[in-house]
Amino acid sequence: MNYRPIMVLLIEDDPNHARALEAMLERVKDFDYVLVHCYKLYDGIKELKSAQFDVVLLDLRLPDSEGISTFRSVHDYVPEIPIVILTALINEEIALQTLQEGAQEYLFKGEFDGQDLSTAMMHSIARVKYLSSFN
Repeated sequence: MNYRPIMVLLIEDDPNHARALEAMLERVKDFDYVLVHCYKLYDGIKELKSAQFDVVLLDLRLPDSEGISTFRSVHDYVPEIPIVILTALINEEIALQTLQEGAQEYLFKGEFDGQDLSTAMMHSIARVKYLSSFN
């Protein structure tokens, strides 16, 4: 079996949040990943066209998209890639709706650490692989 790091696409417009997320993940033992960061939805979609990713970390408030339509744009383009929502938008209705439509996790910024985030990504990847085995 060939080993490779987990390919993570982060679509997040706030550079401080992006740096904080990366710092969190760097502190997690035995979690090998490559993080690609985009500031806009458009750039994230372009990145998804050009590279293979294992998981997408997605903020719902971006300069060129907001709310559930942000999730739908990514999910419609790559339904086979797990999406973990990372947002400051504390809205239970949107959280439930994105999960019902295919998001794997919905995490509120400031309420998780690197271990929580890496676990959410690993579980999301495993869940999507398992479910795809039935198709």
